[in-house]
Amino acid sequence: MTSTQPPPPPPPPPASGYERQHYPMPSMPAPPAELIVFLLAWVVALIVTVAADSVDWPQFLTATTLISGAFIISRGIAKAGKVFENR
Repeated sequence: MTSTQPPPPPPPPPASGYERQHYPMPSMPAPPAELIVFLLAWVVALIVTVAADSVDWPQFLTATTLISGAFIISRGIAKAGKVFENR
């Protein structure tokens, strides 16, 4: 019986240069909580508009505008809070 030796392991990848090993992309960060609340509030307003006869599309657009404004203000407050933390 003849025995064969396995082939030698491949050399390690270079540490720098164009032949550098590629790493997977980092995972996406979670969306801000304000965005999730905005989307939920918008979906609820849409469902109420479609389901109720007393709420029409102009009122839905007004609710969307108010919810969007609250979202923008909340993001501005969050960013302003980060600026003051770094001082």
